[in-house]
Amino acid sequence: MMSKRRTRRKYSKSCSDCKDTIDYINLLSNKVNRIEEIINNFKNRPRKKPGLSIFNAKFTLNNIPCELEYDLSNFALDELQKLARFTTQNFNNNIIVNSNPFDRNED
Repeated sequence: MMSKRRTRRKYSKSCSDCKDTIDYINLLSNKVNRIEEIINNFKNRPRKKPGLSIFNAKFTLNNIPCELEYDLSNFALDELQKLARFTTQNFNNNIIVNSNPFDRNED
């Protein structure tokens, strides 16, 4: 009687496409492992220096000198744009007032 078992052939050599596929899988696996490592180490990064985003505003209100400190990292983009516009206009106005050629005394 004949046996109804199937025999499987074992491949002794991988085809070149299989080798390329294995190489690509290993490369992709290494890249994914590197990304996971970076993400896991992200919490260990040193924090930003807090002094870089601090803005000190000095002004006079009703002849009383005032000083405020703002943390610019909490500002929205439109708020930062308004602050930059105001500061630039104020600075330019001070330059124009202080360098007015008509205020000079000519003898």
